[in-house]
Amino acid sequence: MNTLTATLPLGAEPEPDPQRDAERTAIIDGLLQRGFPGMMFPVALEREFQQAGLEAKRAHIVKSGFISLLVFNVFLVADYLMLPDVFDLALTLRLLVFTPLALLFLLAFQSGRVRWLSQATPLGLEAIAMVSGLAAAAVLAFILSSSDSPLSYLYHIGFMVVITYGNIVQRMRFWYAVVFSVILIALHVFGVWALPSFPERMMLPLMSMVLASAAFTLTANYALENDERRRFLLTERERGLIRSLTQTQVRLRELSRVDELTGLYNRRHFESAMQQLWQRASFGRTPMAILMIDVDHFKKFNDHYGHPAGDACLRQVCQVMKQTLSGQGVIVARFGGEEFIAAIPGLDEDASLALAEQVRAHVERCQIPHERSATSTVVTASLGLAWCEARPEMKVEHLLALADGALYDAKYQGRNRVCNQST
Repeated sequence: MNTLTATLPLGAEPEPDPQRDAERTAIIDGLLQRGFPGMMFPVALEREFQQAGLEAKRAHIVKSGFISLLVFNVFLVADYLMLPDVFDLALTLRLLVFTPLALLFLLAFQSGRVRWLSQATPLGLEAIAMVSGLAAAAVLAFILSSSDSPLSYLYHIGFMVVITYGNIVQRMRFWYAVVFSVILIALHVFGVWALPSFPERMMLPLMSMVLASAAFTLTANYALENDERRRFLLTERERGLIRSLTQTQVRLRELSRVDELTGLYNRRHFESAMQQLWQRASFGRTPMAILMIDVDHFKKFNDHYGHPAGDACLRQVCQVMKQTLSGQGVIVARFGGEEFIAAIPGLDEDASLALAEQVRAHVERCQIPHERSATSTVVTASLGLAWCEARPEMKVEHLLALADGALYDAKYQGRNRVCNQST
């Protein structure tokens, strides 16, 4: 059962944690100011960053994979011109071994039908990119080691292409790109050392070109990831500001319809919500009751005990109403001063009258001392109930007027009682 009071509006969701949002914003601002030369965020933020780029990374691996596979096979032209003695081997490795396996993998990855591929983590995607580059380098190294061509030493330039593939085309995260580049440089150095016919005068130039290729592509990789991380932080900060603004707007809307002292809805919100509630009730011709509650001799209570005690008294009376008037669709509001109002749909006249009597009795049972009351030694309340079966031709203002009249009757007849009128 829900009581539609301002403390728990219907459909309300738990409020976000403002302190957590503030701490997160402070971390993001600090990173934007100081930078992140180590290409690493705090653990929680790093996890969000990796997850945020997951889908884009998957799509990029597929697109760049197909293009890179095409380029990989175009290098058969270089194989034919530079290593004619092992061209058949190159043709077999490229077209009959590497390409079918790569196509099978890319198609499975693209379809999402292979579970471990479709649910690959950021680390898994980096591993896929790295392994694909190392596999291409292994094919290149094997072809190179099998050739006796006098131009084979020039084939080492192919390592520059593979480094560019991993660091720029696949855009591995910077530290993975560093590891990838180191492995390829080691393969290149080993190939130079292991090839007995390698011209000594070409060692330094080719090694310099491979090292320069690694340095330049890593620099570009670093800049690309730095920009990506900065965009992520700016986006998250903007989302945080929007979230904070939204929370503020929600809070302001709540405050505009809530009575600050009691936490109940205010009169303006009640009148607006009552119109909607009445339309639904009149359309379905369902019962509707209006209950007006007035704290007896409250001015004398305030004068005698002081305003702080008066505020505390009203809050206690409101708590009674919240606990007692707990029905689906019930709206409880402060109508002004010490006067309150409740709209109670769906109950017959006897049940509505019994509920009003419970409110009166519970207020009296609070035993709040009231020495200046002409009715009792404790705080009491007078209640006016108006009940009807809602009909389209009726006006809700008529029911409100009946409730006001019933409240007047309760006061006139001695207070601390419930009077009712129906139509």
